[in-house]
Amino acid sequence: MGRSSRVVVTGLKAVGKTSLLECAIYGNSIADREYIPTLEDTYVCSVETDRGTKEKLRFYDTAGLDLRAPKSLNAHLHGIADAYLLVYSTQDMNSLQAIMDVKKDIDKHRDKKDAIIVVVACRSDGRVSPVREAGERWAASERLRHCDVSLTNRASLVEPLAELASRLTPQPSKTSLPQFYMVGRKSKE
Repeated sequence: MGRSSRVVVTGLKAVGKTSLLECAIYGNSIADREYIPTLEDTYVCSVETDRGTKEKLRFYDTAGLDLRAPKSLNAHLHGIADAYLLVYSTQDMNSLQAIMDVKKDIDKHRDKKDAIIVVVACRSDGRVSPVREAGERWAASERLRHCDVSLTNRASLVEPLAELASRLTPQPSKTSLPQFYMVGRKSKE
């Protein structure tokens, strides 16, 4: 576990960004509480990768995007982000359209550097919705990882975080050269 990787969490207002982080990291269910808009917050946690190592992630929970405003991130967030977590609600097609616009903004600002992006569908019930199906099709066409999570099921929240941690810290490559070992030198007497 070296340096911490920085993940920007974004989406439309009231789609469950803060609830997702609170429940996944601390086990706090805030989905049933009164909605209080987030201005900006940070969360730090250790996440186990699919290789069994623990990696430190720093999440930047951003303010929800306004439906009437342009769907873009602040410029300073593009500079610090190692990855993005795009969150939408399976009950609101506007929230999916908003993250599609944010993805275009990310592509425009990241130049040639590939950004690690995970799309998260927050659902409040177990039913399949047309919005979720559209989100899965869009993520597949953009070659993005799509995760379907429930804010009432903490186990489902681990998948997107583990995916991010695994992709942010790639497995060290094995060299084809033989390993050299220091051999002690015998002194002449």
